[in-house]
Amino acid sequence: MAAWLLRKSSSFAGDRRGTVAMIFGLMSFAFLMVAGVAIDYGRIIHMNKRMMNAADAAALAAGGALLDGRLNDDEIELLAQNYFNKNMEQAGSSFGSYSEPEVTVDRVGGDIVIASVATVPMSITKIAGFTEVRMPVNVATSFDQQDVELGLALDVTGSMRGTKLTDLKNAAKDLIDILMPDSGQSNRVRIGLAPYAASINAGSYAETVTGHSGGHNCVHERTGAERFTDAAPIGINMLKRRDSMSCPSTTVQALTDNKSLLKSSIDSYSASGRTAGHLGAAWAWYLISPAWNAIWPSSGRPVEYGTNNTTKAVILMTDGIFNQWYESTNGSSEAQARAVCADMKSKGVAVYSVAFQAPSTAQALLQDCSSGSSFYYSAENGEELRQAFTEIAKTLNNLRLTN
Repeated sequence: MAAWLLRKSSSFAGDRRGTVAMIFGLMSFAFLMVAGVAIDYGRIIHMNKRMMNAADAAALAAGGALLDGRLNDDEIELLAQNYFNKNMEQAGSSFGSYSEPEVTVDRVGGDIVIASVATVPMSITKIAGFTEVRMPVNVATSFDQQDVELGLALDVTGSMRGTKLTDLKNAAKDLIDILMPDSGQSNRVRIGLAPYAASINAGSYAETVTGHSGGHNCVHERTGAERFTDAAPIGINMLKRRDSMSCPSTTVQALTDNKSLLKSSIDSYSASGRTAGHLGAAWAWYLISPAWNAIWPSSGRPVEYGTNNTTKAVILMTDGIFNQWYESTNGSSEAQARAVCADMKSKGVAVYSVAFQAPSTAQALLQDCSSGSSFYYSAENGEELRQAFTEIAKTLNNLRLTN
């Protein structure tokens, strides 16, 4: 047995093939490279995700500033760079470095582009000659340049006196500045105004929509099968008129792209009277309804429903309960408002609603009237009201990320 073991040992010692050792060595190197690739790939993915998140935040912030219209191009670029760098710092430790982001502002096209390059040094894969990976990151915000037809139903009732009315004026003018920037825009934006209190002051349109000449310009709801629709005020579908009614001093304003006219009209608002909110909702709809084209001047005539590249929307704002109505057979002001809102939404109109220091009953109504939870806003002070109108304006401009 000892002799046999000796012979086998001599034979093994003399074997020069080294197959096992060679295979083991190659496999070890392969395993090491696979592990190295996995580790470095993870570092690349981590860095890329951080860069994309920072660029997204910067692009959205810059896009919002562009929509807001109060910063020049240099200020927007600095804002975007600060957002990018701050987000990268807050993300913690990094596996690489990055270049200072380049920011491109295109006011005509409505675009913001954020560009940066990340450099990630390799670890184990350096063995294979890969020293670093460079990753360009490009993120943009873009506006879906839809034309906009917007009717504003603004509460100018007695409860809005003082600071609240001033807050409303500022918020409405902010919205106009965003939708109609002084630098111009590539889409067509027209806005109509329907200030309401106990009724609507139809001004020069009163005779046409009621069929009565002379007297007061205050109008209220109609009766009949079309009372909650946007049917043209012809024949039995004419609106009602009473000389004894109290209505806002400011008349309705047909759709216009005259920014100065809109802002001066809003500045002239005064507050008095009760709250016939259903009339505000109806007239905001009439302003953007093609069924009313025979009523409005040629420059203020809305396009047809379903027109490509056109958004039709209304904003219904109040600080209180709808408590004034005239035709009892139609139901209360709240009931009529719900019916009007339902009808206009069925025509594809986007209904935004804003409750300003409003009681719970009014908030519930505005939530029902809106086109959904993301279309409803509740504001408890002037700054929140301005923010609500700003967010609506940005939504109408349809700010979005394009990677």
